[in-house]
Amino acid sequence: MPTRRLQLLVFALSLITFAWFHQGGGWNQNARFAEVRAIVEQGRFAVDDYLVYHPAQGRHLVRPQVVRGEFTINGERHQLSWGDWQNLGTEAAPEWRQMAVNGEPLSPTATMVIIGEGTCSGDVGIAPDGHFHPNKPPGASLLALPPYFVIYHIERWLGIDPDDWWVLTVNAWLCSVFTVGLASALGVVLVLRVASQMYPGNNGAALAAALTFGFGTTFFPFATLMFDHNITAVLLLASFAAVRNGRPMTAGVWAGVAAVTNYLAAIPGAFFAVWALLKKNDGCRMTNDEAIPAVSVKPADSDFVIRHSTSVIFHPAAALRFTLGVLPCLVVLLAYNVAAFGSPFALNTSFQNPIFKELTPAFLGMFVKPSWFATLVITVSPWRGIFVLSPVIIAAVACLFCRGKMKTPRAERWLIVACAAFFFLINISFNGFHGGFAAGPRYLIPALPFVCLALVPAFVRWPRVTTVLAAVSIVQQALLTITDALNPLGVGAHAWVNHPDEWKEKLRGNSLVWRYAWPLFAHGRAWPVIDAKFEEWLGNQRKALAKKGMPAVEVDAQMAKLRSETWEKVMRGDPDPLWIAAMDGPVSTNTLGPWDGTYFQTFPAHSPATEWAAFNVGELIFPASRWSLAPLLALWMAGAFAIRRCVRNEADTLAKPRTR
Repeated sequence: MPTRRLQLLVFALSLITFAWFHQGGGWNQNARFAEVRAIVEQGRFAVDDYLVYHPAQGRHLVRPQVVRGEFTINGERHQLSWGDWQNLGTEAAPEWRQMAVNGEPLSPTATMVIIGEGTCSGDVGIAPDGHFHPNKPPGASLLALPPYFVIYHIERWLGIDPDDWWVLTVNAWLCSVFTVGLASALGVVLVLRVASQMYPGNNGAALAAALTFGFGTTFFPFATLMFDHNITAVLLLASFAAVRNGRPMTAGVWAGVAAVTNYLAAIPGAFFAVWALLKKNDGCRMTNDEAIPAVSVKPADSDFVIRHSTSVIFHPAAALRFTLGVLPCLVVLLAYNVAAFGSPFALNTSFQNPIFKELTPAFLGMFVKPSWFATLVITVSPWRGIFVLSPVIIAAVACLFCRGKMKTPRAERWLIVACAAFFFLINISFNGFHGGFAAGPRYLIPALPFVCLALVPAFVRWPRVTTVLAAVSIVQQALLTITDALNPLGVGAHAWVNHPDEWKEKLRGNSLVWRYAWPLFAHGRAWPVIDAKFEEWLGNQRKALAKKGMPAVEVDAQMAKLRSETWEKVMRGDPDPLWIAAMDGPVSTNTLGPWDGTYFQTFPAHSPATEWAAFNVGELIFPASRWSLAPLLALWMAGAFAIRRCVRNEADTLAKPRTR
C-alpha cells in the first residue's frame, strides 16, 4: 500500500486542481443548485422559486414566485411553456409551437416564457401537484446540502445577499468543490489504493495509472462541474474495493448511495452483490488466476457457507450484509420520492421536459436500440471518441482483453469488463448519447476508474508507449478543462453548422480539442467555428434576399455590404448575430451563470456578470489571462518533486534488509 504521505499529496494536488476551476452555469448544474437552494432556504424540494431570475438594481437578482407555471414581473403576467422541439418541422408542428406546462391552453393575456430559454434550466419536470423539480436523481443535490447549509447561514449572519450575482457564482462554485471536487480527489486516491492492492510491488505504475485517470480522461473536466458522473464513478469503485477487501456492508452503503446519485448505478451495484455472495473467502490460496479452496476452512463467525459439488461457494451472510448496507439508501430515495412526488415509485425522470422524450416507443422514454452511429461517435470520433480524446484508454483496453496481460483473478477482471460494458451499452442506447454540452463522452465516466485499473500492467509492460499516450491524453483534457468543460461544439446552435453531411463531420473532423478548445486557448476565440457560423448566416441572408425577387446584381451588392458590416460586429465581439463571437478566451469561456438557461439571457455580453460566470482561481490575480494558470503549474511542479521524493523514500525503505 502507498504511504499515507503519498496518498495525502495526491489528494491535495487533485483537490486543489479540481477546485481551481469554476465552469459557470448550465442546465444540468443549475437545476441541481436550484434544488439545493430550495431545500436549505425554504425547506422544500420544489424549485419553483429558483427557476426565474430577473435583474434589479446593482448586482441583486429578483426571483419571482412561480405558481403552477405562472409568475409576475413588474406587473406583467408570464406563463411557462415547453418548447415543442420534438415535432418541429413535422406535419404535427410544421413551425415553432409551444405547449403550456400544465397542459392547459396558452393564455392570450400572458407573455410566454420557454423553459430553458427564459428559466435558469431546462433540465426540469413538473409533478402532478404543479411543482417543478430537477429531472435528476437527488443524490448529488443531497450531498451538497451540508456545505451549502454552512455557507448560506454564514452569509446570512454576515448580511450577505444570496441573490447577488457574484455571491450566487461563488456559492455554486463552492458547492461543486465540496461535492464533486472532493469526491473526485478521493477517487484519484482510491484508484491508487485499489491499483496498488491488485498489483503489489508496482506502486509506481499504480501512481501513474491514478494520475492518468484523474487528469487524462473525461473525469478531469467533470471534476470541475456539479454533475453526478464523477460521484457515481467514485462510489462504485469504493463499493468494488469494499467487496474485494471483505467488507460487504460498507460495499452495500456505497452502492446504495451511488444508485441514489444515478439510478443506473443500481445494476453494477447488483453485480457487486452477486460477487459478495460468490466471492472466495480468505482461506483460499491463489494459483494460475484461479481460487483453490484450502483443505480446511472454518467459516467466519455468523457466516453460513454452502459447498456444492461444482466448487461454487455461497456466502449468504456476506450478501445479507451487503443488502443491509443498501437498505438505508433505498429508504432515503423512497422518502424523497414521497415528499417530492407523492409516490415512493415515482422518479424525477417520470415528469421531465418532453424535449428529452422519444416520439417512438422507448424504454423510460429515452432508451432505444443500440446505435452504430453512437458507437462510432463515442469511441473513435474526434467529437466524442474516448480513444481520441483519451488515447491512453487504448492501452488499458488492450490489457483488459489480452489474455495474460492483466494478472488478476479472473472474476475481478470480468467484473471490471462487465461494469464498463454496461455503461457503454447504456450510452449507445440513449437518445441523448452525445451528452449535450460536454467535454467528451460523459456517460462513460462511471466506467473509467475500473478501466483505468488496467493501466497498471500497461505502464509495466509498455512503459514508453503508455507514457506517451498518457501525456497526449492529459494535454487534451487539460485544454478542455481550462477553456470550457461545457463544450458546445456540434450541439449548441451557436457552435454547429447544420448541413446534410454533418454526421460525417462529427465522425471525422469536428474535434472538440483542436477545432474549439485549442483556438480559444491559443487565439482567444474559436475562429474555425466562428468562420463556419458566419458563412452559414450569410448564406441564410442571401436566400432571404433571393426570395424577395431581387436581381442577382443587387443581391450581391447588398451581401457585400452586409458581410463587411457584420464582420466588424464579429471582430468587436458583438453577440448579434453570432453568440459565439462574444465568447472570449483564452480561459474560462462559458458566459452562463446559475441564473441563465441560454446565453446573455439575464445580463448583456461582456458585462461583469457574464465575464465572471466562469473563472479559475488564478484569474483573481490575472483576469482572463493564461498567466492565471501559472500558480497552479508552479504548485504541480512542487508537488511532482514532493511525490518523486516520497516514492524514492518508499523504495529505499523497502530495499533495506529488515533486522530484529
